[in-house]
Amino acid sequence: MNYTITDCRMLSASIKEITVSPLAAGSASPAAGAHFKWFIPELNEWRHYSAVQLADRTTPQGSVIFAIRLTADSVSSRYIRSLAVNDTVQLDGPFNTFTYPLVESVGRDIALAGGIGITPLTGILHHLASLNRSAHLHYFARSDDDAAYALPMKALLQERLHFHFSSQPDGRRSVSQVLADLSPHDRLYVCGPQSMLNDVFCHAEANGLARERIHFEIFNVVREDDESAFVIDAVESGISVNVDQDQTLLEALEAAGLDPLYDCRRGECGVCALEVLEGEVDHRDFIMSEKEAACSARIYPCVSRAKSQRLKLAI
Repeated sequence: MNYTITDCRMLSASIKEITVSPLAAGSASPAAGAHFKWFIPELNEWRHYSAVQLADRTTPQGSVIFAIRLTADSVSSRYIRSLAVNDTVQLDGPFNTFTYPLVESVGRDIALAGGIGITPLTGILHHLASLNRSAHLHYFARSDDDAAYALPMKALLQERLHFHFSSQPDGRRSVSQVLADLSPHDRLYVCGPQSMLNDVFCHAEANGLARERIHFEIFNVVREDDESAFVIDAVESGISVNVDQDQTLLEALEAAGLDPLYDCRRGECGVCALEVLEGEVDHRDFIMSEKEAACSARIYPCVSRAKSQRLKLAI
């Protein structure tokens, strides 16, 4: 769907806030924690950005606010930086990886935001407040200048907001430190970089918190520099597919003319799951625990790869 930009402003030197309104009626109102896909013309690809939802910001029906971090060497950032009021953008959504309804009352609600990962958590935290649940937020950022929406979050959470800045003299606290008293009955709401999510999963598993009690979104997936190429035997299609070092398995399947299902392309949603008939998988998704992955016959081709030189898949 096409949207027009109704407002733009820089929240910091590297974070741009954009408000968009639909050009046609009938757009869905995003639930708390929702994200949209933005089409990047120069790349002919989509990028995912979360909606910002603040109680003190009123917008026309159907309008959505986004806060997007810009980087110097990114094509998508260059496009976002160039956008101005009255420009038209193409969006798809809303989508949501956070589980609803959030009705359980036993245990604590703890949110962790890594930098611009605060965006989906703005809606989640307001939703929890509407349920009279006293959530805590641990906000990790480089400095207070990089902590977008710090003031409205402070107004909402008061003493339940905890900042952890890299610029602090004694350094930033670790995930294991801020979650030192984590209980198996608690619930986590997390959005941040891959390294942060890995730390959360490891600490949670060590403290007996089940994976299904972690509601999360990840905003980047790191590709390793030393990836190995491998071959896929697509049994149902009767073809073999070479997966190069700089390709994901999903990209290689698409390039071969296959049409696998997918959504997030980040190992979060599980839509792209394929059955593994033979071979050893290097599981890199954020869906299965280590124990589940060890005996799983599934692969999520958007992020996972082969440990063996060849995989046989049901596709």
